[in-house]
Amino acid sequence: MNETRRHWLLATMAAAAAATAGTAGAQGAELTVGVFNATTGVYAFGGVPIQNAMRLAIEQANKQGLPGGARIKIVEGDTAGDKAQTITLINQFARRDNAILLLGPTTSVEAVSGAPVSNALQIPMISTSSSAEILDAGPWSFKVGAQATQTTGRLGRYAVEKLGVKRALMVFDQGNEGYIAQKNAMRDALKSSGAQILADEGIQASDSNFLPLATKIAAQDVDAVFIAAPAELSANFFIQLLQAGVSPKTRFMGPASLASQGFIKSGGKAVENAYVVADYAATSANPVNAAFTEAYKARYGTAPDNWAAMGYSTALIGIQAIRNAGPNPDRAKVRAELAKSNKVPVVIGDGLWTLDAGRQPSYGAAILQVKNGAFVSAP
Repeated sequence: MNETRRHWLLATMAAAAAATAGTAGAQGAELTVGVFNATTGVYAFGGVPIQNAMRLAIEQANKQGLPGGARIKIVEGDTAGDKAQTITLINQFARRDNAILLLGPTTSVEAVSGAPVSNALQIPMISTSSSAEILDAGPWSFKVGAQATQTTGRLGRYAVEKLGVKRALMVFDQGNEGYIAQKNAMRDALKSSGAQILADEGIQASDSNFLPLATKIAAQDVDAVFIAAPAELSANFFIQLLQAGVSPKTRFMGPASLASQGFIKSGGKAVENAYVVADYAATSANPVNAAFTEAYKARYGTAPDNWAAMGYSTALIGIQAIRNAGPNPDRAKVRAELAKSNKVPVVIGDGLWTLDAGRQPSYGAAILQVKNGAFVSAP
């Protein structure tokens, strides 16, 4: 075989492989979707319920049926909260498994690293996280989480207007862009509402001994302490604040990462009365939420939390895009449908998820308080 013909054959084979990867559902039989979250490691408090809920939504979609009689095949992976593992899984799902859609990853740390890869491979990816950098990577990456100004900013205004907070202190995981954005949104909302910010204190997700910082905070006259960090770490931090002598009257606050049973379980009495802004309220009268709650309990033996709701909503958004793409969906068609998502029924916020012209999502948010070891709507 001459060199020219060999090159022609290789190019033809490569083109055929790419076409297969981009049109995994062309026969209407099996549509592969990659589902990958941090089911181990520091972010497993969110990754496990997210992954469980995504799996549940896809199982329900297969029972309900898809255009052309297609079924969704799930391929799953654990990012372990690691950037490199996230990138490896995206490549595997796109190249090896010929997936037409990716659901995940869990955090902004992973998603910001993975988004350029999904764009380079031209495979749509929907992360539960909220960092704007996910969108900056290109048109193939999406995020379900709203801008921090819409969610955490609301908590800041509530703290001043409803709770009378005048002096607050910020603590945040400085290695996570999402947490930094949440801290900034809380800080700005507090300041614009008239409160004084005493300090911004950066920590690491791997930290566990906070007594030096807690002692420093205890020496100050502070009305509220806000922390943007993983759930169990935040609970441990609040425990150490009280051990260091911070007044029990000090308001403990945090973003949606704290809206987890892991936060309450780890913090115990120390987090009683804490305030959290959440994407989801279990008490929502949304009929989609009632069915979701019942199905999740039946499938996993426990009530869904904020992260289960985020995972379920993310999957519902992806499934609707697949449905709207018609009986022969491919990656480009699914991406196009995602980009024009409008009023998709979900279980988070006010029950409807919509993108604006810049692909920024909106859906509303809830402010919760820990009462008697459970989250309730804040007064």
